[in-house]
Amino acid sequence: MVKISFQPAVAGVKGDKAEKALVSASASAPEPTPAAEILLTPARVRGAGSSEERPPYQRPKKGASVGGVCYLSMGMVVLLMGLVFASVYIYRYFFLAQLARDNFFHCGVLYEDSLSQVRTRMELEEDVKIYLEENYERINVPVPQFGGGDPADIIHDFQRGLTAYHDISLDKCYVIELNTTIVLPPRNFWELLMNVKRGTYLPQTYIMQEEMVVTERVSDKEALGSFIYHLCNGKDTYRLRRRATRRRINKRGAQKCNAIRHFENTFVVETLICGVV
Repeated sequence: MVKISFQPAVAGVKGDKAEKALVSASASAPEPTPAAEILLTPARVRGAGSSEERPPYQRPKKGASVGGVCYLSMGMVVLLMGLVFASVYIYRYFFLAQLARDNFFHCGVLYEDSLSQVRTRMELEEDVKIYLEENYERINVPVPQFGGGDPADIIHDFQRGLTAYHDISLDKCYVIELNTTIVLPPRNFWELLMNVKRGTYLPQTYIMQEEMVVTERVSDKEALGSFIYHLCNGKDTYRLRRRATRRRINKRGAQKCNAIRHFENTFVVETLICGVV
């Protein structure tokens, strides 16, 4: 507390008269009034726990804002990476699996065997795998139920322009130039089989024959391409030359030939491989 006092002003009196007047006045006058005082109290300081206290304004640090942006960016990157990996997983395990199922066909065909003396309806079954991107077809012909041909694995490689027959009964491979007038390209063959996928068999059709003869042994199998190489590796492999393609063939000439019946078109083909070593 600060105390400030003010004294009343007294006019100056010259000489003794002033002194006497002062003495007489002090003797006869009542007690003097106290001097005016003004009390100044210091301002009350708010306590630290006061509810009315406001924290001082602080400017945000620049480093803290930059760190927040970095954490946000890292979070977005992790989220995007998660979405990418999830998309790859869905593509590999669902889309490709569905595509593989759509490219595999187990189908059969009813055809009239015009080669036999008595015309009868025959049934031919085969498993077909069509590889659209690689541009080749793989056909597996099981053992026929009623005879008429050997079981075989066939590859039509449209990139190399070659066809390979693996006669399972003989365990030998035969390679010849691809006959595009008989074999449908992978896309066309796939569309044909997709159109008849709802039914069990293809519409009843006819049979054609093509006769081939063995010419020479193949020593360099790698030159045939990777697909045919994997089919014929470890097996005796021979080249063929096409002799004829017709609706009928002399049965006497066919007695020395091995037959493989298959289809990769709207009709059945009987491939006769003659002069087998």
